Amino acid sequence: MAHYNASVRDEQANAFYHSASWQHMRDYVYARDMGMCQVCGNAVTDRKIVDHIHPLKVAPDEKLDKDNLWTLCYRCHNIKTQLEESIKGQPNGNNKLKHISKQWWVKTIKEKIK
Repeated sequence: MAHYNASVRDEQANAFYHSASWQHMRDYVYARDMGMCQVCGNAVTDRKIVDHIHPLKVAPDEKLDKDNLWTLCYRCHNIKTQLEESIKGQPNGNNKLKHISKQWWVKTIKEKIK
């Protein structure tokens, strides 16, 4: 994670993810979701992965919106990230990412798990 923060994540996002406001919201969402992945139902115990349904880069106005945040396990988060990268490369990809529903993500990630 330290390598990712130093070499991949941009400085603005890195500062946000280290802010007290993010850490408080992350802890709130993790507790609200009872530490369970909201896609597959597995317990998330190793790392608190609280993910933006609409990614931070395309929906910065939703960065602390509890309705735009959910707990994901490492596997489901990786699948979602790969899908986001694929969608981002499509025409109008960022706009698509800003409007994809939580229900669509659940259905699509579950299909990839099978």
